[in-house]
Amino acid sequence: MTVLMADSALANDRISGALLICFENDRPLRGTMGILDWRLNGHFSRLVQKQALTGARGEAVYAPLQWNGKTLHFVILGGGYLQNESERAAVSRSLFETGVQKMDELHLTGMGVPLLDWNLDPNHPAILERGLCALR
Repeated sequence: MTVLMADSALANDRISGALLICFENDRPLRGTMGILDWRLNGHFSRLVQKQALTGARGEAVYAPLQWNGKTLHFVILGGGYLQNESERAAVSRSLFETGVQKMDELHLTGMGVPLLDWNLDPNHPAILERGLCALR
């Protein structure tokens, strides 16, 4: 399986969007979300500023974006407040299936999943079965 960089996968039309995770105390935004926020001129930071995205546990935000004549789709799940960095991996992994369900409800295809952010192996069954693109 090929693992692609998130920003180049979007730029080269390899994916139509991504499943992301946001924590309440990740300010500035970190991980793949932070990288994409920079690439997409602060799209996610504006959502945080407007409090449309807080990172609260259980939050689910669909954040489409028109970019270079196409619509990019982002599903963002809130992971809550992290007491310490070691919680990040456990919280994100437990939320992953919820994120996949949200993508299914929205009928999104061609989506990318950042492996490190979700603490996943590229051969995770949901990635393979649903044809998701593994991102780094």
